[in-house]
Amino acid sequence: MTLSMSSQTLSIDSPEEYCSVPCRTLKNALLVKNERDMLISRVIVMKDSISILSNIVLTQDSLIATQDSTISLYKENEEKYIKMLGNKDMIVGLKDKQIKKEKTKALAGWAIAALNGVLLVIKLL
Repeated sequence: MTLSMSSQTLSIDSPEEYCSVPCRTLKNALLVKNERDMLISRVIVMKDSISILSNIVLTQDSLIATQDSTISLYKENEEKYIKMLGNKDMIVGLKDKQIKKEKTKALAGWAIAALNGVLLVIKLL
């Protein structure tokens, strides 16, 4: 059976059987295995990092969405407040007119009462 990474054939005999390979081949095989193990550990770390960064991105997306909705609510409330201030100014103006009208009526009433009092004094004399 041929391995995918080397051209060596796998020995199917008993595990106690020893085979001799050149030292250079053994050294290269150990270097390849060591590099493979390091790359596997790096891939695992990268997968964990990507997972963490994905979670961070999702959290930031939800935070941005929440802040966007909060901003839109603030804008709506500001528009309502401005309308309310406009209505308040209109109401205050209307009340000022009513107060002025009532003061005029009261002044006219006092003037008529004073005139009636003067006329009564004149009539009594």
